[in-house]
Amino acid sequence: MDMTKRPFLRTTVVLLSAIFAAFDANPSHAQGSPGGAVDVRNFAETTFNSDTFKNFVNSYQKQNSTVVDSITSSAVSNAQAALPKAMEYGTRLRYGEHNVVSNDGETIVSWMIQLTSSESQKRKELLAKLSNLASQRNPEALNFAGFIAEYGLFGEAKNLALAIDFYRAAATFNYQPAIYNLALVAAYGKGQAANLNNASSLISQAFAIAPDGSYRVCGFGAFLSYRQGDRTNATRYASTCWSALANIPRAIYDERTTNAQKIGLLRESIATGVDDGYSLLAKVTSEAGSDPQYTACKYMLVNRYRKARDNKGLREDAVKCYQQSIPSNLDAKEATKRMAITVPGITAFVPIELSALEKMRSANKFHYAWSVPYLPFRQQDVDAFLPFVAHTKP
Repeated sequence: MDMTKRPFLRTTVVLLSAIFAAFDANPSHAQGSPGGAVDVRNFAETTFNSDTFKNFVNSYQKQNSTVVDSITSSAVSNAQAALPKAMEYGTRLRYGEHNVVSNDGETIVSWMIQLTSSESQKRKELLAKLSNLASQRNPEALNFAGFIAEYGLFGEAKNLALAIDFYRAAATFNYQPAIYNLALVAAYGKGQAANLNNASSLISQAFAIAPDGSYRVCGFGAFLSYRQGDRTNATRYASTCWSALANIPRAIYDERTTNAQKIGLLRESIATGVDDGYSLLAKVTSEAGSDPQYTACKYMLVNRYRKARDNKGLREDAVKCYQQSIPSNLDAKEATKRMAITVPGITAFVPIELSALEKMRSANKFHYAWSVPYLPFRQQDVDAFLPFVAHTKP
């Protein structure tokens, strides 16, 4: 037994050691009364008042003081840093690997995954099981029925109204994927007018349920909050989120982010399919001030020409931006000399960067705007369902 892990036992052992040491130091304590009996009262008083016992107590108090002094702010921070991991374990125990809410939720989600790679007959059997569970109001199966209806999968016709009904039914069980899907419905105006306030309320509800390992919930929450100008919530969602959608509030709200990091974050956000990053790239590089590479000019023109049919006028715009950006103390001759080098660099950068950003967007197969059959819905899950979604009629 490790006494250091049993404070009460450790204290008892130390006190007994002190008593025995005090006893050994003064054997006369045990001479006692006639007949050899020990005078307990005298033994206790003389032992606890002895110098030997007091020395043991002082030594033990010093040990305790050392332990207390070792609890520095750094030690507390290290302990706090371990808490999210403990929370993750607790969440997994409560909600399972896929944030399920019914007792057989994990098995039901496994059927959804299996049917994407099953042969025709096996797939029919799995779909029949899931359909039967949906009719019994199982939340995981209800949400999956909504996913099938929304995209018209596995031979079913697309029916957005029916899909929303299924999502709403599953959401009554506080089922996170269904609530997230309803947030997408409200934000994108699927089958109804877009309502960002309703979408934000739903995504907040979904976020409060459990962490999502695919970062879809926190990413969409961060993006929605940014769109509404809600810096506090955008920052809150983004603080522990690795979604590229959360890059936007990280780039524009986090004062610790360098200009180079902001550019990288915003470029990655463009790859998700949202266009906000174009104007924000122009904004953050302009706010950073002039630099030898004329980065602000480059991204101002990237934003301006991203929807242009051709680059007509690009050189003239590059000249104007260069002239507005040159240092005031630069003489005319030197300015003209530099322009001959700088302007071609700016005009070459714009189409190259636009092409690079478009390639990044085309290469991104995460499909952030998709509703989900379950959560977390990671890249391998998207890849499994992509062949079925891609073959449905637009």
